[in-house]
Amino acid sequence: MAEKTVINTAVNSSTPTVINNNIVEEYNRQNNIDVEEYSSITEGTMICDKYKVLSQLEVSSGEADLYLCADGTQEYVAKVYKRKFAIKQEVLDVLLTISSPYVARLYETGSYNDYPVEILPYYENGSLQGKTFNEDELFRKVIPSINEGLHVIHEAGIIHKDLKPSNIMINDDGETFSIIDFGISSVVDEGNTVLVTKTGMTPEYSAPETFRNLFLKESDYYSFGITLFELFCGYTPYANLQPDEIEQYISVQRIPYPDDMPALLQDFISALTYPDISNRANKSNPNRRWTYDEVKQWLDGEPLVIPGEGIGNVGKGTMPVYVFLGEEYTDPALLVNALAKNWEEGKKQLFRGQLTNHFRSWNQEIARKCQAAEEEASRENGKDDIIFWKLLYQINPKLKGFYWMGQIYESLAAFGREVLDKLWDKDRSQYSYYNSILSEKLLSQYVSLAAPKNEKLKKAAEAIEDSYELEKNNDTDLQRTYYLMAYTLSGQKLLLLDGEQIRTVGELANYMKALLAESYDKFESLCHRLVDYDGNLDFQLETWLMAIGKQNEIEKWRSSMNE
Repeated sequence: MAEKTVINTAVNSSTPTVINNNIVEEYNRQNNIDVEEYSSITEGTMICDKYKVLSQLEVSSGEADLYLCADGTQEYVAKVYKRKFAIKQEVLDVLLTISSPYVARLYETGSYNDYPVEILPYYENGSLQGKTFNEDELFRKVIPSINEGLHVIHEAGIIHKDLKPSNIMINDDGETFSIIDFGISSVVDEGNTVLVTKTGMTPEYSAPETFRNLFLKESDYYSFGITLFELFCGYTPYANLQPDEIEQYISVQRIPYPDDMPALLQDFISALTYPDISNRANKSNPNRRWTYDEVKQWLDGEPLVIPGEGIGNVGKGTMPVYVFLGEEYTDPALLVNALAKNWEEGKKQLFRGQLTNHFRSWNQEIARKCQAAEEEASRENGKDDIIFWKLLYQINPKLKGFYWMGQIYESLAAFGREVLDKLWDKDRSQYSYYNSILSEKLLSQYVSLAAPKNEKLKKAAEAIEDSYELEKNNDTDLQRTYYLMAYTLSGQKLLLLDGEQIRTVGELANYMKALLAESYDKFESLCHRLVDYDGNLDFQLETWLMAIGKQNEIEKWRSSMNE
């Protein structure tokens, strides 16, 4: 590479990225990684008999230390791994053959005291971490560079597996970008799928299939989509969720786009993060996640179908005009959203035959769905709402969020959070609404429609519905089921007691000790609130303990009370 593509000189003065050593040690222990004794390299040391260390960069990846060094004419970065077998040799062999302005060049490999060393460019402009761009900047500068960079490494047989803003560097021209950090990458042999462990992946950016240890070039493009979301919003759609929570919701939770994100960018990110990869080899089927060719065509202005946009692979903007509540719709996905938001009027459109008649002249498959819904409603009295609901998700399987009877939530998690907030506020106004959802078994049906492969979430939804049926039949307080639904769906792990937010059993114990020191009467009152005279746990306390993984302890408590 003729030009010097160079990392960030300002990085020495900026806030360093710090890895918690306790977390690293626990991760290494769980994965049976032998952490060998490693010591930092001092200034002036020669690496690979050629590069003189000028300083250690205050950026830590956990897996390696970075050093600014020079060969007398040019500055480089020496990446010195902390384990002796940290990177695959086949990856290094391929990277040494790549010369592209969109992929960080690997100038040389070697070792220092038997620890692997890579000599890389020094990028004075830094990475994309913490930076944001408007729509024009993303489509004009960022997206073309990253698409070409991914194309280069994929053509060379490499799957990156950890694409994110911190692994994308700004080139000297400030207009183009390069992909770096191939520490966990894999080489694909003749296009075969790579099956690997989850080691090293960043869950917030990871595709659904990677949680099943399946990594494809499509997986890198999913990470590309999440990266673009962050570069526009300043945060990822799954920020603040734990890895197991991300895995639980990723296949059912539609990405919650903010109102200020342009529709064009939303469509583009949706195409990159389309969850279903079953049709990835069939180029004639538009319902597959976009990769290089589709991104390039989109950038060139070619009209493309967004994956999952309605039944029959109907292109956007091609539907004959449908007038609903004074608005004109030519996009079936937007029409479905409008019908769902205006629930009662939407049902009238269906059950008076207006939807069937409209789609019959344009899309027979959708028309048949509408007609079948009409016929089912004529046979099943009192089932209009659930029949209408199912149709909405059949017409547009990509319908964003959880819709029911005119109330709209961006996801099941968002619904769960609202339920919990209302329970904390002692707001009973939505109880009949919750009962309608639970009596129709809407939660498990939603998971079956939106994420049929997510068995964990489906079982959780069925457990909530079973709890509702049991408590309803026994004529007991349904608040336990509401709390169970709130904690299970939201992923929230907070216990709220008199305005205090408690996260762990230890924090609960400390809170109670402090209350005892303040007033025995207050302590006794709290104890009776949390455990009644028959030994029954408070509904919130019980479901919170379940949410933080204390189910076995609850069972032991109940057993001891029955002895």
